[in-house]
Amino acid sequence: MAIELYIFDCDGVIINSAEDIASAVNVSLKKFGYWQIPLYKVVEFVGDGTEKLLLRALDFSTKGKFNAESAYGKESFSKILAFYLEYYYSHAVEKTCLYAGIKELLKILKEKGKKVCLLTNKPEKIAEVILKKLEVFEYFDLITGPDTLDENGMKIPKKPEPDGLLYTLRKINSRFGTCFTEKNAVIFGDSAQDILAGKAFGCKTIACRGGLGNKELLLAENPDFCFSVASEVEKFIDVLSKDDGVSEMEKYAMKNEVPVLQDAGSDFIAEYIKNHEIKNILEIGTAIGTSSIRFAKIRDDIHVTTIEIDEKRYAQAVKNVEAEGLKERITLIFGDALTARIQGKFDLIFIDAAKAQYINFFNRYSPLLSENGVIISDNLSFHGMVEDLSLTHNYSTIKLVKKIRKYIDFLKNNEEFETEFFKLGDGIGVSRRKKCTNSEISVCFC
Repeated sequence: MAIELYIFDCDGVIINSAEDIASAVNVSLKKFGYWQIPLYKVVEFVGDGTEKLLLRALDFSTKGKFNAESAYGKESFSKILAFYLEYYYSHAVEKTCLYAGIKELLKILKEKGKKVCLLTNKPEKIAEVILKKLEVFEYFDLITGPDTLDENGMKIPKKPEPDGLLYTLRKINSRFGTCFTEKNAVIFGDSAQDILAGKAFGCKTIACRGGLGNKELLLAENPDFCFSVASEVEKFIDVLSKDDGVSEMEKYAMKNEVPVLQDAGSDFIAEYIKNHEIKNILEIGTAIGTSSIRFAKIRDDIHVTTIEIDEKRYAQAVKNVEAEGLKERITLIFGDALTARIQGKFDLIFIDAAKAQYINFFNRYSPLLSENGVIISDNLSFHGMVEDLSLTHNYSTIKLVKKIRKYIDFLKNNEEFETEFFKLGDGIGVSRRKKCTNSEISVCFC
């Protein structure tokens, strides 16, 4: 069934809050005379709500000597908890930031008419403050936390209990007049608790491996799909929206974090192939063969040559191509596109590999372009970060985005090619050789 309801955990999925949480924990410990603890330890304690976070911190700080069950311990903990909540409420967004691509993902989900909810073990009031300061609050249809009261005035049990998911589903259906079931929902989480809650509820589960939670425990719960960060699902929104479900090839891509061409971009290229009698295609970046297979199926006279550097993805692409009966019309090459020996002329060259090498790919393969051929480049928006670099604070991502911007400038200033840019999928560029003007004929040998 189509996924219409997207439910996100907060810490480790929407926001990277590790430093602000650790700071609040250590300020609280110091205030009450306890030893402060390292950042990495605080991160290990996140995921089960504020009370457990502080109890684990106190246990580590006192080497197991804090007795939370004694009268003194209960009174002390009550004061520490109250102080922590007040302090964190006022200092929740000093270093906290959105994960790369999250704002653009939320925007796209809303544009596509999806319902977007937050289900967090963080107090609802604090979550709301953070989302407002980071300017994404408007994208959420519902926020549910451990202090949220259900229809009977009772607090909702924290994850891994499925109660929060059940409550979210009821509220969304009531508020918008929808009839969604658990089969229309997906939960994003960076901890085992999120996946366990999703499985108990009966919805699809997506693990975010780049979050704050323990990765081994997270993956041990066998989530349906895996990504480094939640925003990577942007490429699969249209796939998840299909009523007839997800194909085995698509499941493999989402399970193993294989990049695929977004439907809007794929549709655009497919139409171009149909309308321009494209017969020979060179693809830089096979992944698992999704695009190659689609392009080859357009007409029986199309041949695709495609190259992939990742051995595991190449092996899967070989299986997929053989399963589709296309091994005679799709030539798969395992190797580095910067050193591979490829001969022939191509009507279309599709660049969808390492973004940092786009200029090198373009220069290396443009001589193989047929007279009226085109070079199509994908991922020129990169989750909207190329247009708005403030969408990420990750140093490596910023470097990559700057390289994509450099490639776009290279295309705009190229003396031999002219490029048209399209806001489709994750951003596409179509480059064609420039035509000679009458005044250039005497010196131009096109």
